[in-house]
Amino acid sequence: MSRGRRRLGKPAGVDTWADVRDAASYAGEDFALFARDAAEALSQLPDGCINTSLTSPPYWAVRDYGHLEQLGLENEVDDYVERLVKVYRELYRVLAEDGTAWLNIGDSYFNKSVTVDGKPPRAGWKRNKQLSMVPFKVALALQEDGWWLRNVAVWQKPNAMPSSVTDRLTNTWEPVFLLTKSERYYFDLDAIRVPHTTDDAAERLRAERGNAAGKAKGQDELRRWLNSPRHRSTIDGLKDVERRPNAPEAVELASYLRLALKSQGRSIKWVAEQLDQPFERTRHYFRTDEIGSRLPPPQTWLRLKALLNLDDSYDEAMAVEVGDNVFRNHPKGRNPGDVWSIPVAANRQDHLAVMPRKLAERALRATLPEGGSCLDPFMGTGTTGLVTRELGGRFVGIDVQAEFMRNYLRASGYRGK
Repeated sequence: MSRGRRRLGKPAGVDTWADVRDAASYAGEDFALFARDAAEALSQLPDGCINTSLTSPPYWAVRDYGHLEQLGLENEVDDYVERLVKVYRELYRVLAEDGTAWLNIGDSYFNKSVTVDGKPPRAGWKRNKQLSMVPFKVALALQEDGWWLRNVAVWQKPNAMPSSVTDRLTNTWEPVFLLTKSERYYFDLDAIRVPHTTDDAAERLRAERGNAAGKAKGQDELRRWLNSPRHRSTIDGLKDVERRPNAPEAVELASYLRLALKSQGRSIKWVAEQLDQPFERTRHYFRTDEIGSRLPPPQTWLRLKALLNLDDSYDEAMAVEVGDNVFRNHPKGRNPGDVWSIPVAANRQDHLAVMPRKLAERALRATLPEGGSCLDPFMGTGTTGLVTRELGGRFVGIDVQAEFMRNYLRASGYRGK
C-alpha cells in the first residue's frame, strides 16, 4: 500500500446492496450468493459495489468437480486463461475505484502427449513433465487487461502433501497475487503487522557507544553495507535528524505529481525554474521508475504544493519529525512480508481444495474496510465468506456448484431466501 491512504476504502455499494440481494439465488442481511457461472453472475452486479475480492479458482488440468460449466478442464491453457480474464474484466467493473483482488492459483505439470512427426517437440512448454506456469500466465494476462499487479505473495505450506517423485523437488508453495484496480487503493498494513525480531534497546545501546564500539569497526565492506538509515546510528553515533517515517514510495508520489503537473498544464522545466533548481535534479521528483525516482526534500515539497496547487492527500505521509537517528521499530509491529507460512486446511468430503482460514484472515484484514464488501467468484466451501462476515463485512459468493452453496448455508444456519 501506499501509506496515508486510509481515507480511501469507504464501504462500497451500500446504496445498491438491496439490488445485489434481489438478484442473488440466496441472500441474507450480510451475504448474497449466486449459483451460476461467474462471468454471468458478475454481469448482474452494479458498477463499483465491491471493495475487495479473495478467491482460489479451480486450477487448470488438476481436478474434475463434475459440472459441465466448471473452470479448469479446458483442453488448452490459453482457453483457461481467457476465461479467467473475462471473469476478472467483470470483477474490475464491479470493484470500487480503490478496490483490490487477491488471487491464489496453483500450477500443474503438462502430461499430454504432443508430438511432431511422432516425436516430442524439441522446445516449448508443451512437453510432458513441463511445469505449465499457469499462475504467471494468468497474472501477465491480467496486467495486459488493465490490472495493477502489486505483490506475488508466497503461500508456503509447512504441512504440504509429501510427493513420491524422485527427479524434482516437492512443491510446497503457491503464489497469491495482489491485484488492484488503480494506483491508489485501500490497504491497511497496520491490521496485519507481526511482532518485531529486533530490539529497540539494542539499537540505542549501539548508538550510544558510537563508532568506537560499532560493529563495523575495522570491517570496511561491512561498514559500507551498514551505511543505511537503519544502521547509521551505529556508524555515526547519536545525533538529531529530520525524518519522514510515513513517507510513500517515491514512484507513488511521482505519479501523483505528474497528474498535478498535467492538470496545471506545466512542464518539469517550468517547475525547475520556479524552484531555482537544476532540471536534472527536479526531474527525479517526477520519475516513475524505481531507479530514478526521488522524494523531494521537505522544503521543496512545500514549494511544490504551492506551485502545483496540490491537495492534502499526502500531507500526513510527508510530515517531518525531528529526533535522534536511532532505528526504531514500528510500535504496531513490522510488515509481514510476502512469504506466508500457513498450513494447508483439511480436505472435506464436499470439496478437496479448502482455503485456509488464516490465509483469508491475513488478506482480508488488509483490504476489507470496516463495513465493506468482499466477493469470491469461485467460492467453493465459502471460507472467504465466513471470514468476511466475521470481520463485519458483506459477502458476495458465486459458484456454478449449487451444492457447495447449500452446504455453506446449512453450516451458517441459514433461514431465508
